[in-house]
Amino acid sequence: MIDPVSLSAITAAVSAAAGSVGTEAGRQAWGSLTDLARRTFRRADDGEDTALLPLDPQDDEQVQALSALIFGRVYQDPQFADEYRQWAERAAAVSVDNSRVTNTISGRARVRNAYQGRDITVRPE
Repeated sequence: MIDPVSLSAITAAVSAAAGSVGTEAGRQAWGSLTDLARRTFRRADDGEDTALLPLDPQDDEQVQALSALIFGRVYQDPQFADEYRQWAERAAAVSVDNSRVTNTISGRARVRNAYQGRDITVRPE
């Protein structure tokens, strides 16, 4: 099992939450993570403006920066580490696949039947 507070696990969880904000469950996961970050960094920094926190889920650099901030705080603040672990467990239940399948037929191609799919397993007889 991967340590839920390793940098790679934190980055994966934060990135997954950011990537799923297009769904209601994803928005809730991202919202609860940003609430946790605001509470923690406000508490830790004597109420400094939390507007400077990297909380834009559409900005990959901010997602990476938030992951790094969380990783650093986990090892400094046991209470935050426990809260983050709880968040990560709840967020793991949110599974959103943002992949696409594209099928392009062009030119003089003569196609009788075109099948489009994803994750197809073909087993030889």
